[in-house]
Amino acid sequence: MRRWNGWGDEATVVDLPAHGEAFLAELIGSGQKLADATLAEVLAKVPASRLPAHPLVITDAEDRVRHARGQSLPDWLAMRSGDFGVFPDGVAYPETAAQIRELMSWAAEHNVLLIPYGGGTSVAGHINPQAGDKPVLCLSLERMSR
Repeated sequence: MRRWNGWGDEATVVDLPAHGEAFLAELIGSGQKLADATLAEVLAKVPASRLPAHPLVITDAEDRVRHARGQSLPDWLAMRSGDFGVFPDGVAYPETAAQIRELMSWAAEHNVLLIPYGGGTSVAGHINPQAGDKPVLCLSLERMSR
């Protein structure tokens, strides 16, 4: 299964060799390891959703955590440390163009911000929700097959 807070499979662990640590310490100085937050610790930080109910919208904490960040270095550091900041209020997994249109109309009607979420590999920060008064819906396109 894909790691919840980084690249790769959870069953695969590759430690940095001692000579790699020495090289990095020589190059940039000694570092301080971030705390490695557990998924359970992060789930406990997810606030209640501000979204009105909709049959295509999921407000489950784990779905919201898994769609809160991309894959840039700041995102990885936030995920590893558990310091996400802001979470989307919900995630929708539309399977058709009609469902996307329905969700867009619903979002406009309820003053909900939409963040399109493709593969989740954003390195530009554009999928990270910003703090604000409006609820945020992450529109995951992973189930769109045509």
